[in-house]
Parts: sequence; structure tokens; C-alpha cells
Amino acid sequence: MQEVQTKYEQALQEEDTLTQRISLCKEFIDIILEYISHKADSIHILTAEDIVTAVHTIGQDLETELLHLRLEKRMLENKLKLKGLRVQHD
Repeated sequence: MQEVQTKYEQALQEEDTLTQRISLCKEFIDIILEYISHKADSIHILTAEDIVTAVHTIGQDLETELLHLRLEKRMLENKLKLKGLRVQHD
């Protein structure tokens, strides 16, 4: 059962990390959009669009990874509850 508890704790840490990474992608998108709004006349807009799309894609990939992790975490929570152990919730 200790192995399940350890996996659960690792999942919690990984969830925090993924959440931070997703947040950073969103911040970068805001920064890029702000930059584009100030430089729209003097930059190659298609390149800027490619850049913001690439960062958005990274964020989406991280969101999918987070979804899978949360599914795994819920299964681990169920195993811990069946053994009468307390679990930390979101």
C-alpha cells in the first residue's frame, strides 16, 4: 500500500508542476499578444502567429497530460480510500 501512497504523492507534485507550466504558457501568450499589438506594423505577422500558436500547442499538450494525470490520481485515490487511508483533495 505504501507504493500506492508514494505514487499518489508523486502525482500531486506532478500536478502542481503541470499547473505551473500551463500557467506560464498562458502568461507567455499574453506577453506575445501584447508585443504583437505594439509592433503589428513592423513585424512579420505570420511568424508572430506561428510563434503564439506554437506556445498555445505546448499549453494544450500540457493540459492533455494534466487530464491523464488527474485520471490516474483519481484511481489512486480510490485505492487509498478502499484501504481506509485519507487522501488530499484538489
